[in-house]
This record gives sequence, C-alpha cells and structure tokens, in this order.
Amino acid sequence: MHIVFLTRFHSNHTQSGFITRLAAEASAMGHKLTIINPAEIILQFSGDRAADFPVRWNSIPFPDADLILPSARWDDNHTWQIAETLQAWNRPVMLHNRVPLGDQVTMARLFARREIPAPRTWVLSQPAQLAIVLTEITFPCIMRSRYGGSGRRLAVVQHSGEAFTQAQELCKTGQPFMIQDLPLPQGEDVRAMVIGNKVAFAIHRKAPDGFVRPRESGNATITPIELSPEENKVVLAAAQLYGAPFCSVGLLRTEYGPMLLEVARAPTLEELESASEMNLARAIVEHLITLAGKVSPGVVPLAGTRSSSAS
Repeated sequence: MHIVFLTRFHSNHTQSGFITRLAAEASAMGHKLTIINPAEIILQFSGDRAADFPVRWNSIPFPDADLILPSARWDDNHTWQIAETLQAWNRPVMLHNRVPLGDQVTMARLFARREIPAPRTWVLSQPAQLAIVLTEITFPCIMRSRYGGSGRRLAVVQHSGEAFTQAQELCKTGQPFMIQDLPLPQGEDVRAMVIGNKVAFAIHRKAPDGFVRPRESGNATITPIELSPEENKVVLAAAQLYGAPFCSVGLLRTEYGPMLLEVARAPTLEELESASEMNLARAIVEHLITLAGKVSPGVVPLAGTRSSSAS
C-alpha cells in the first residue's frame, strides 16, 4: 500500500518528526509512505486532459498512490489547488476541512457557533476599545494576535495598565487582537489523541513550575486518564470540526466542565505513547490503510462542509 502525505511538515519543519515517524512505521509494516513538499510541485495544464497529467513533482508526474492525504493550512492556496487538481484527475485524495486553526478570531467564532465550550474571547481593533470590556475581564488573562500558534505573539497580562501596553504592541500588526480568559486550573491540561473519530488515548499533563500551560514535551507529570462522557463529546466535536483522519485535542478540566484549548494537526506523540505504552504512530498508519480502500478516486469526502467551515 502506498500513501502520499502532501505537507509542508518536511525535513526543516519543527513538527517534521511526527510525519517522518509515520513514514518509518509504514515502512516497518511493509507499506510505503512518501512525504511530498507542495513547494516542489507545479501545475501544468493543457487542453488534452487524457494525455497530460498536470501535477508534476520535481519534473516528474505525481506518483500513483492508494491514498493521498494533504495536511494544509487554511491559507495555503497552492497546496489546496494541488489537492483539488489531483481529485479532478481521479486520484484518491482525502481532504480535511479547511478550518483556520491558526486564525484565532475565526476559530473562536466557529467554537461559539457550534457551542463548543472555550475560553471567553473579546476581539478588539484598537487599544481604546479596552475600556469597553475592562469591567468584564478577569485578570490575569491572555492577549494575543489574530494569527499564530505555538505561543507566538501571546502574553499573559496581570492588570489593566499592562493590558493597554500590550494592546498598543499588538496593534502594530494592523490586525485585530484578542483578549481571552485564562481559566483555572493553570499549569495543567488534558490532551487526547483522536484517530478515526475515536479517542485512542488521553493524558493529564502538569507543566513545570512557572508555566501557564503544559509544554509539547518535557512536562513535570503525565498521567493516563479516562475522559468523562462530556469531555469525550467536546474532544470529538473539535476533531470533527477539523475533519482529518487524526489529530490531538487539548482541553481544560474547569469547575464549570471541560473547556477546549486547541486542535493540533501534527501532535507530538512522545508523552502520549510513554503514558499509554501504545504505538500510536502505528495505529494512525493502520487507520490510513483502512481509509485507502474507502476513498474513491475523484470523490471529495468532505466537500459539503469544507467551504463553509471557515465562515
């Protein structure tokens, strides 16, 4: 079985370890997983559709595969164009939903529309608007830019004066900025691995001293847990919003119930596997192998939701 990952998580990307790990597991199982960087692909169209396949990788035709799995940012138009062209030429492509995981404003709106519990969020366009919401904000809180993940352009502010200073800094980008609640408990979270619309395993993570939220790895304690029915519902709702064959979901156990923190496309498996003593990379590959026999060439499994998901 041959699976192609169409992804920018290639060798010089910090999350490339996840993809290369899947490739190694596929090889150990007797399958082939090819990682293709869309930056190495060109589209070359002609009038003779039957004779000229338009997707070329490093000057050769795109390889035949049993399953093509794009992992694309919502604003990576080139990767989406490649995937949609492959579908038009009857290749077995499985797209995830085009949700903007890195666009904090749009994701807050999507969570609210779907009644997925998440931290309260205010979206402002200028520092002066802080005065409007100041009485509703509970300090400390998080302030962040509209775009970015992995902690980029994120600050924990302790009081109103610090909030105004941070707002002025964030406004330099010309984009809206956000204020978010920082619900208790701090320094811990829950991370669940979802494979094929099922929770494969979940852990409770406690961060090292001084961290507001746990790190991707190197946390103080990692404890296997069973999700409550309500937590399981929140995790699966978030995973279904993304619509990929796998992802990890982070949430917080608050006094008001589970609260969604994030959805990760290429999660770090180290702590999950250490706690579970499971080979989650192999489980993901096994799931992809089952999908390879179900995705018909030229069919877009998620076409009905993809265009509307970012609205």
